[in-house]
Amino acid sequence: MRKLLAFIVGWFLFSFMGGASAAEKIRVAFVSPSPTQSPPWIAKETGIFAKYGLDAEVILVTGSPRLVQSLIAGDVDYAIVGATATMRARMRGADVVILATATNVTNQKLLVSRKSGIRRLEDLKGRVVGVSQYGSEADAFARIVVGKASLRPDKDVAIIQLGGHPQVATALLAGKIEAGVIGGLALLTAQKSGAIVLTSGVELKAVAPSGTLAVTGRYVQRNRDSVMRFMRAFVEATHYFKTNRDGTVPILQKYLGGLSSEQARFLYDDFVELFEEVPVPNEKGLQAMLDRESDPKAKSFKPADFVDLSFLKEIDRSGLVEKLYLR
Repeated sequence: MRKLLAFIVGWFLFSFMGGASAAEKIRVAFVSPSPTQSPPWIAKETGIFAKYGLDAEVILVTGSPRLVQSLIAGDVDYAIVGATATMRARMRGADVVILATATNVTNQKLLVSRKSGIRRLEDLKGRVVGVSQYGSEADAFARIVVGKASLRPDKDVAIIQLGGHPQVATALLAGKIEAGVIGGLALLTAQKSGAIVLTSGVELKAVAPSGTLAVTGRYVQRNRDSVMRFMRAFVEATHYFKTNRDGTVPILQKYLGGLSSEQARFLYDDFVELFEEVPVPNEKGLQAMLDRESDPKAKSFKPADFVDLSFLKEIDRSGLVEKLYLR
């Protein structure tokens, strides 16, 4: 009789709770504190993940090569990581695939000091341009800028690495360099101190995938329904970023290390127009990354070898994106 009573009580409680199974636990890692990494933060903080039955642990794992290894090992389910590291792993036979990119145009900007006399790209001839690190997005943009002026990197223009964007801004303001590629909050510091933006990635339409979402092929095969729910959440979080400044700024403050509201608003405004409504990786951007690879294997690959667009295509056909932006 006691067993029967316990069963009845348990059944009643289960029914009262809605009979719903617990949300699926997933681990999502991002590689650096940057607005391009923010869709998972937004999906978690606003309840979008929960809406799609996902209980996400969102963690920071620095270093793109390290994060890709964690993804391959199964330590995380999804990774917001550098496209270069993902593509290199794929070229070496790893089972990784790109599902989306938050942005496809670089947010980098070329700044010059007021006393430099540089007013056109052609004026860079014989000058020194500072970047964070060789091989970085800033370095790639510097070389694009120099090429736009029909100049040769490292011959007509000296490109030097200084360690990070804050260091580039400091060197520029101290007069140690005449021009520098800067992004993020260092840009706010430089502009407040009188540096001039000569050109930008947006102005030059410099394609560069950022906020790249990667998974393993085996995870997709085993959890296709779950991945589809994740991708819907990713798209909704992107919409939230693009359309809800007041709601996004506090989330940026939290995940970017307690920024002031002024700093968070600056970053939001700097990135909002870069975000894609449908976060499809730009083929030209991926091809440009392949073209920069020194590994001979890169020549045998094409952009389609690195991506799985089936989820975004299905989401687009479903009308979700249209409904979100017509509200």
